[in-house]
Amino acid sequence: MKKAVHIFLFIVWATMASAPMFAQNDTASQRITLHKISASIIPPKHFEYDSISDKISHPGSLASIQVNEVRNRNYKKITAAMTEKYMASQGFGLIEKREIKMQDSKDAVLFKCRFKSRDDKGKELSFIRLMLFTGTENTIWVTADFPECMEKLIETAITSSIKTINEN
Repeated sequence: MKKAVHIFLFIVWATMASAPMFAQNDTASQRITLHKISASIIPPKHFEYDSISDKISHPGSLASIQVNEVRNRNYKKITAAMTEKYMASQGFGLIEKREIKMQDSKDAVLFKCRFKSRDDKGKELSFIRLMLFTGTENTIWVTADFPECMEKLIETAITSSIKTINEN
């Protein structure tokens, strides 16, 4: 168990030492089209895209982004039901809920939550989850998870990335 903790801390340290690597890609040429839904996104730099799962992740940091679609349901109805009490019943501590503008000026709602998870040895880790809801007829639901200890390094890049979601 000590070895796993040391490895995790080394990864976090190595990541912190290279903090500039967590930045947003800045050109449309880096936009990827998701296969499971009709949407596209510009991922953060150094994140990898798995076209089979449509998952975007950063190896070594435990950070990931997933995009889903809720058909025939307006995101405003979904987000109105997501109260602090509801979030707690699902195991999430609501940190913040705010209305934002997407890169293309469309409206969206962004939730920031905290949750706990355990590694394969039973050690508890604290994570941050960002959930973004947007869309017109269908809701685009983006979920981004990352270790809380990396929040200051990675949250801005992930938030910038998820705000680039476009419906195709």
